[in-house]
Amino acid sequence: MSHLVVCGLNYNSSPLTIREKFAIPESCVKHALRMLSEYPEIEESVLLSTCNRTEVYAVVTDVEAGLKRLDEFFKHVRQIADHESLKPNFRLLRDDVCLHLFRVASGLNSMVFGEAQIISQIKKAHEAASQTGNSGVILNRLFQLALETGKRVRMETSIGRRAMSISSVAVELAKKQINLNANFEVTVIGAGTMAQECIWHLQKVKQADPLIVANRSSERLGDLNKQYGERVETDSNFSAVADRVARSRLVLVATSAPQYVLTYEELAAALEKNGARRDLLIVDLSVPRNVDPRIATINGVTLKHAEDLSYILSRNKEERQALSGEAETIVFEMFDKFQVWQNTRAVVPTIVKMRQRLESIRQLQLSKKTDAPCGIGEEEISRIIVNQILHGPTVGLKSKQNRRSQQKRAELLEELFELNSRCDGRPA
Repeated sequence: MSHLVVCGLNYNSSPLTIREKFAIPESCVKHALRMLSEYPEIEESVLLSTCNRTEVYAVVTDVEAGLKRLDEFFKHVRQIADHESLKPNFRLLRDDVCLHLFRVASGLNSMVFGEAQIISQIKKAHEAASQTGNSGVILNRLFQLALETGKRVRMETSIGRRAMSISSVAVELAKKQINLNANFEVTVIGAGTMAQECIWHLQKVKQADPLIVANRSSERLGDLNKQYGERVETDSNFSAVADRVARSRLVLVATSAPQYVLTYEELAAALEKNGARRDLLIVDLSVPRNVDPRIATINGVTLKHAEDLSYILSRNKEERQALSGEAETIVFEMFDKFQVWQNTRAVVPTIVKMRQRLESIRQLQLSKKTDAPCGIGEEEISRIIVNQILHGPTVGLKSKQNRRSQQKRAELLEELFELNSRCDGRPA
């Protein structure tokens, strides 16, 4: 028997300092999926790794054995080996897996309420699992409905009109602490999806000076130059990124690097070389973190991480609760849809067997007609086929000695064969 499970860590269950140890870069996702496919107890799997969560959705043959295998998997991908106490601490089974994924897709279970980026992240996670052969019939249907749920929530409720992203919240934090219309440099480190969102939001509030975007990939920087022109100044000299940061007033960091791209020693030296000190705000949105936490101890430097944005995210709780109610209605509608599909799928083998049995009866009688010397008329064949079809159910119904059990079988046959309806479809 197959069972749905989800296992991992997310922002509700673990702080950033733990989550970052289990973050799986996009470039390593397929390798991780191949590792999951080698466990015999795991029939299907999809790996969802974002800044908020690293979760494995799986179909397992045995719940206990499957969860042990997932623990083993997380032990392998963990980025440090000297803390045996670190392990996934978030687990759900069966129906709760479905509801959780639908809420994640709807933005209800994200640090940034209603975030839209999670839709594309779920889609990419499922596509990767499909390409490696990890996602099968059950998870294909589950993730298809999850994406449909997320789209419906954003189209049919007010969440879509109020959707925020962690990038927009970071810019809002900067606005509260800095006059973004003043004349100073703003640097974005990274050129991926989140970094581009940072640029887009900054462009709306700071228009006097060009933004500096630092990134190792000159190809991505070229794309940004085409998109923004003179409004964005690009810098591919990543070895001098600390000097660039030291000359800035605001720095947003969003890369997929697995290590620090800005260290304490590099920035301290660059600030000392730069001379005159100005207050510097650095917001590190990366998971794992890309900015050395010790930088927060440098005089005049304020370092914020994604989790430090919580006070902005916790505003208007009553409004969020009202919006959640609208979305939850859709979540449960889609959950019912998945349940109906599962129930239908459970009886498919029986339907197949029944059709095969009836077809074998038909083929047998047709062969008898051909072999008979004088042949058998079509009316006689149809009568024989009907008798053979009804023989098993009739014997089974009569053989039940328990009256209650016999009555239940009779009621079931009446319902399945619509015996209380006329042949023309009208009630008898």
